Amino acid sequence: MKTCSIIAWGAIIGLMLGSGRIAYAQDSSSLNLLRSKQKTDYVWVAAHRADCLYAPENSLEAVRHALYFGADIIETDVRMTKDGHIVIMHDYTVDRMTNGTGTISEMTLAEIKKLHLKTNWGGRTDQEVPTLEEFIGLTKGKICLYLDKASYDIPGHEEGTLVRALLNILRKNNVLEEAVFVLNWPYEKALRIFGKDLERVIYCPVIEDTIPNLESYVDEYLEKLHPIAFQFRMKTLDSETYRLLPKVLESGSRAFIAATWPEHTAGHDDHTSMFKRPSEGWGWLVNQGFNILETNYQNDLIRFLKNENRH
Repeated sequence: MKTCSIIAWGAIIGLMLGSGRIAYAQDSSSLNLLRSKQKTDYVWVAAHRADCLYAPENSLEAVRHALYFGADIIETDVRMTKDGHIVIMHDYTVDRMTNGTGTISEMTLAEIKKLHLKTNWGGRTDQEVPTLEEFIGLTKGKICLYLDKASYDIPGHEEGTLVRALLNILRKNNVLEEAVFVLNWPYEKALRIFGKDLERVIYCPVIEDTIPNLESYVDEYLEKLHPIAFQFRMKTLDSETYRLLPKVLESGSRAFIAATWPEHTAGHDDHTSMFKRPSEGWGWLVNQGFNILETNYQNDLIRFLKNENRH
């Protein structure tokens, strides 16, 4: 029954989008507000893998759904092919999400484009694995792209090769200011690899207890970059990560957290919000001061936030 309802809802969304009667709600206003660091009650919503409920994750259809639901950011995953193209795929192989097999870094774009994406329960679709350029074609001027996996090193290439390739594409398409990077690199490394583009993209340093000299790391970013946001990953409330939340908020930076994972939210995650009470999950995070929330349930989170006058 649950699978049937998901299929039906996905079909309804597809018909509404395909009819041309539904106008995208997004424009540059939420991006401008995000970059301004202006104090606001608004909470930004990041859609995990664009939509991993009603469409194949990380597909162009998923992007259209995120736009329709009203997300502010699409979290997606970038991989480099053997011939240097950037495709959108969470895994390092095509096995789980397509009708083919193989490691992306050992396949050409032409080989990958012959494959068909699967639905999230294994059924074949007519959709192809998208490229980053195809994603940008749908998102430009409407929604930010959070490019996950950007920090991964590519065997046989110098450090930062993937980031530099991404920056080239973003620059070519004039969307550097719409790109989000979430990395746990020290400031010196981020500056060395991003160069002057570090100031142009939305660069969000990670805060988690595994980072050495965590408070000094945060202080250096606050002094030298003053990031638009930091992403917090806190397993428990007795962590140094959680203790640093007031410092970040007082600095004017925003606090980003992935409600997709209980180990990032001290248990105040999507599952708690959907199957217990939203006030114990998303509501708790918002009350703590987190104002960028990544979720698998963007439609439900946005409805909750609208009821609270926070979106």
